[in-house]
Amino acid sequence: MKTTLPWLLALCTLCIANNSYTQVPLSTCSVTDATIQNVSKIPYGNECIVTFNLSFKMQSNTSNHIIYIHSWLQSDYPNYFNCLLTGNGGPGVHTPPDHNDLANAFLNIGIKNNGPNAPLILDTYEADPLVPMTPVNSITRTILDDGSAFFTLEGVTDTLPVDCGTPVIVTTDFWTTSNQNGNVHCVTCNNYFPSDYLSAIGLANCATQRYNATITNNVPCSIASGYYKVYADANGNGVFDPLDDVLITDSTDFLVNCACLGGNTLAISGNIPVANLNQDLFLVLTQNNLAGASSVTSNAILIPSTQCSPLPVTFKSFTATRTSSSSVLLKWETATEINNSGFAIQRNLGNSLWETIGFVNTQAQLGNSNSVLAYTYTDMNTNKNVTQYRIKQIDIDNHYKFSDIRAVRGNGQKANTIVYPNPSQDGRVNIVFSDKEGIRDILLMDASGRVIKRWNGVTGNTIQVENLISGMYTMSIVDKITGEKETQKIVVARY
Repeated sequence: MKTTLPWLLALCTLCIANNSYTQVPLSTCSVTDATIQNVSKIPYGNECIVTFNLSFKMQSNTSNHIIYIHSWLQSDYPNYFNCLLTGNGGPGVHTPPDHNDLANAFLNIGIKNNGPNAPLILDTYEADPLVPMTPVNSITRTILDDGSAFFTLEGVTDTLPVDCGTPVIVTTDFWTTSNQNGNVHCVTCNNYFPSDYLSAIGLANCATQRYNATITNNVPCSIASGYYKVYADANGNGVFDPLDDVLITDSTDFLVNCACLGGNTLAISGNIPVANLNQDLFLVLTQNNLAGASSVTSNAILIPSTQCSPLPVTFKSFTATRTSSSSVLLKWETATEINNSGFAIQRNLGNSLWETIGFVNTQAQLGNSNSVLAYTYTDMNTNKNVTQYRIKQIDIDNHYKFSDIRAVRGNGQKANTIVYPNPSQDGRVNIVFSDKEGIRDILLMDASGRVIKRWNGVTGNTIQVENLISGMYTMSIVDKITGEKETQKIVVARY
């Protein structure tokens, strides 16, 4: 050993001097099936406040405990990882990018993906706390049969640095590490999302058992090509999920000319299986003629269905009223019921956990009725704070859907807007309006006056806001019927 050690030291010194250890590319994280959906936009000066859902698939292993996502306009992309067209990083040993490297990134998301525990959205970029994090309302993860993980992020809210409707290419990097302060384990680069390049509208007609849609190319002098798939919203939740929804049209190539060549629209159509009649559809568009992209994010667009038969249960009304310091009366009516088994009563005592507290059988004979049926349920409730209620309607075949949420105050709470908890220690607050019926427009603004959330035409008496970072917020509430205005201050002090 004594005779060989100097030789080994000399060899290692030569390797470092030649930098040969940096010539191994970073491995790829194999991010696939990235999809954007439920996009809403609000103009804000020369920028655009965008809210959307993001889903993607990634292999699941012990080194992917932390997942980071960064997005830039294509013109601002710094190529920090020296990305190759294979989708992984180029030669070099990489530490995480800092706020200088991410100066032009308009989206930064961190996900704690720790083994069997539920994934969490991180509110701090541990590699550099100066990097601002993008708020996300919720995240779910499903482990697939092949061992990979499918993530769905709902309510991602960010500010796109261009006017709303401007066709731009967004370039996104995904990278992972084994711990929040660790080095980069793997990376997927050059994932393109062509925002506002294409748009589509359509209708699913159950009478003809066909769908028809029109794809529009919004770039005046550029031909768009790619492929599309069509899924049926099998669970009826209005959110595209390739794990649960049913594929009815597999990959089909498309090419849409541009206005410069005399036309920028393409009509498509297809058959709807009998089993999927009365279900909304999702048109999933993937434009793949983008130079330099290693992979492309798809866009899922809802194609509504013309209902040929009524929904299994149509709620006519639902109210929750505190009748004493120890009881709450729930009342609801149904206009129609088809194959209905009954109603599970669920409540949330303010800890974000829904519990089933009772079950009411249907009054409809054999589960079917075209008459108005009235139901009641009394909950023995002494909770001093706000309680939320919802009804889980269950079909005979065990399919289900939820009613709107109703909230009641605790005994002695004043009959005005309640914000709880306030201050919030986890970035989540609940807003309960007065018990009277109303239609409200609501704005949530940060300390600088920037609008970070907007709700229009709210008819329920409660909303929930999640993933707020530490700071002071102002909520502006306008009753559209009376014109009455109200302002609430919200404080978030996360630990």
